[in-house]
Amino acid sequence: MKQELIEFFDAYTVSFEESAASIAAFYSEPCITARGGNVRANGSNSDIIEFFGAVLTQYRARGLKRGDYDMLELRSLGSNSAFATIHWRYRNDEGHVLWESIFSYNLYKRGGVWKILLQTMHDDATT
Repeated sequence: MKQELIEFFDAYTVSFEESAASIAAFYSEPCITARGGNVRANGSNSDIIEFFGAVLTQYRARGLKRGDYDMLELRSLGSNSAFATIHWRYRNDEGHVLWESIFSYNLYKRGGVWKILLQTMHDDATT
């Protein structure tokens, strides 16, 4: 499971260099995002794309070109579910870290494919 989820988050990282639709492909329908005190239920793929379209606009305005991460915690919650906490670094064209954050994810595997059910930003860990 660990290697599968590392590969999942490696691909998820690349999706932020592409589009909101690319990011949305990693999320279950429905899913929940919790950031900055705002909890949002995303009932459809179009809801997820709309949400991450706004996120990408903000990230790119701050200079994001790519990101990387450290997996801080990975816990199996059974054969088809997992919990991951990840430390993200957001970088500009020159590779300098612009800001960092920590997110936790509840994931579920259906039909052999991992999807994010719940994404929670650790509000106090954002710079």
